[in-house]
Amino acid sequence: MKKLTITIILLALVSLGLKAQSTANVNLTNIPQESVYLHYNESFLFSGEHLLYKFYSLDNVNRKLSSISKMGYVALVDKEGNAVFKHKVRLTGGSGYGNFFVPTSVPTGSYRLLGYSEWMKNFGKEHFFQSDIYIVNPYQATPDSYLEQPIDSLQAVVSKKSTLMPLNTNVPEVNSSFVSLTIDKPTAGKREKMVLNVSGIDAAANNGSYAISVRKIDSFSAPAQLTSGTFYKELLKKGSTGVKTGIDAKIPELRGETITGVIRNKETKLPVKDKRISLSLPGDKYLLKVANSDDDGRFRFIVDREYDNATAAIQVLSDDWDLYEISMDEEKIDSEGMEFTDFVLTKEMKDYMLEKSIQNQIENAYQEVKADAITPASHVQPFYRKFTTVYDLDDYTRFNSIPETIVEVVDQVGIRKLDNGNRVFEVRPEIGYTDASLLPMVFVDGLFIKKHEDFMDYSAKKIKTISFSRDKVILGSQLFQGIISFKTIEGGFYDDFFTPHIVNVELFKPQSNKEYFSQEYSDEGKQDRVPDFRHQLLWVPKLDISNGKKEVTFYTSDVAGDYELVLEGFTSTGKPVSVKKKIVVR
Repeated sequence: MKKLTITIILLALVSLGLKAQSTANVNLTNIPQESVYLHYNESFLFSGEHLLYKFYSLDNVNRKLSSISKMGYVALVDKEGNAVFKHKVRLTGGSGYGNFFVPTSVPTGSYRLLGYSEWMKNFGKEHFFQSDIYIVNPYQATPDSYLEQPIDSLQAVVSKKSTLMPLNTNVPEVNSSFVSLTIDKPTAGKREKMVLNVSGIDAAANNGSYAISVRKIDSFSAPAQLTSGTFYKELLKKGSTGVKTGIDAKIPELRGETITGVIRNKETKLPVKDKRISLSLPGDKYLLKVANSDDDGRFRFIVDREYDNATAAIQVLSDDWDLYEISMDEEKIDSEGMEFTDFVLTKEMKDYMLEKSIQNQIENAYQEVKADAITPASHVQPFYRKFTTVYDLDDYTRFNSIPETIVEVVDQVGIRKLDNGNRVFEVRPEIGYTDASLLPMVFVDGLFIKKHEDFMDYSAKKIKTISFSRDKVILGSQLFQGIISFKTIEGGFYDDFFTPHIVNVELFKPQSNKEYFSQEYSDEGKQDRVPDFRHQLLWVPKLDISNGKKEVTFYTSDVAGDYELVLEGFTSTGKPVSVKKKIVVR
C-alpha cells in the first residue's frame, strides 16, 4: 500500500510538471529551429491525379533529420489564402509522407505548396517550405487570366506570366556520391518489368530516409522542383536557436500530436482555469487523455500513439459541466505576402489536355482494382486497456438490465446510489476498503463515460463482455479506483449514444500510413484486360536500404514517352541525396 501511495504521488508530480510544460512559461530558447523539405511527384497536375509527397524535417543546428517535432504539416493554398487541403503528417525519425487526390472542385490556377512544423510557426512563414504548383481542371471553365489572349498591337505590354511551352525532355542525369542507383535497362516496352538496384556507400547512407518517384515527363514546362541538395545549400539555416516567448509562442510537438482548445464560461465568455477535461477516442483501440486548463483557459492533450478514429468526445470532468463551453483550435494558415507565379494555357495544349484527361478518367474508373492499402494504426497498448478479469456474458444467464447483471454475474464490481439519486459503478480494491470519493474509469466500446447514470438503463442484452481491473490508476491529474470496460455485441455504442455533456469534435487527424499500389503483370494474365494509362509508374515514400542494398521492381504502362526517375532524401548524418535518371517507354 505504501508503495502504491508513493507511486501515485510521483505520478501526480510528473503530471504537474507536464502541465507546466504546456504553458508559455517553458524555456524555449535553447531548442534548435527546424527546416522542412518536401519531395513531391509533380508540380503540374490535372484534376483526377494525385499529389504524392515525402516530408523531411531537419534540425538547423546539427543539420540532420530532426527528432524535435513528431508532427509535420502540409498545405496547398490559393491566391486568396484558401486552403485546398491541410494535412497533418506523423513523423518518424524526422520524416513522413502523404498524398492528395485533386478533385474536380479545384479550379485551374496557381497554388502554393507549404511544409512546416508547429515549432516553425514561431519564426514566420518565410521559413516554411514553399513551392509553386499548377493545377489544370478541364471539367470547369478556365478563368480568362489563364488563357492565351490575342496580341493587341496598340498595347505593347510585356506579360509576366509563364507560357507553358513544349518541354525539352533531354533531362541531364544526376548521381549521388552517397547512394547509387542502377536500372537494368534505359528503354522498355509497354507493360514491361523494370528493375532498380539501390545501395549506399556506408552505414550513414544505408540508414538514411529516401523516396523514389517514376513519372512521365509532361509535354509542357512546369514549375521547377527544389532538390534536397539545393535545399541543403541555400535554405537550411545553420545554427539557429531561440524563439519569441509569451502567450503566442508555439510549443514544439516533442512527444507526439497535440490537440488543443479553450474552455470558457458560457455566460461571460471568459476563459476558465483549473478545469479537468477529457479527450476520448472510441473504438477497439480506444484512447483517453486528461488535461487541465491553464490561466488562459487553454488545454493541451498530447497523443503519443497512432489512432484510426476521426471523431473524438470531449467532456468537462466536473459536476457543473453545463456552465462551460469548449472550442477546439483549428489549423490556420497565414498566406499574406506569399508570392504566386502565373501561367498561360496555349491553344497548342488542347490536344494534350484532352488526351491526358481521358487517360485520367479511365484510370480512376478502374481505381477499385488499383487502390492503395491503408495500414491500420499500430501502437503500444496503454495500461487502461489491460484487464485482470473478463466476463463473457454468453457464458452466463442473461439479465435485462445493467444493474441486475452487475449484481448477479460480476464479482468485485458494484453499483452505489449517490445523494443526488444518480447511480455509479464501484470497483473494489485489491487491498483495503473502497474509497467512496473515487470512481472507476468506465468505457463502453472505448467511449469514456464520465456520468455513469447515462449508461445504467442501457440493455444488458446488447453487452458482449465486461472487463475490469481493480488497481488505482492515475491519468493526467485524475485519479480513478479501477477500470471497467463494457463491449457491446454490435460495437457501435458511440454512434447511437447522446448526452449533452459530451462535445463531439471532428479531429484534424494525421494522414494514414499507406502501401501505395504497384502494378504487376504475371504469366496468369489477370490484369491483361484492364486498361493501364498510369503516368505515375512508381512511388516509394519509405525506401529502406538498411541492409546495404535494395531491389525495386515496377512495370511500365500503356503510355509511351519519356519518364523521369527521381530519388531524394538525406543520409542519417544529414547529407542530401539527389538522383535523377531518364527512362524511355516505347
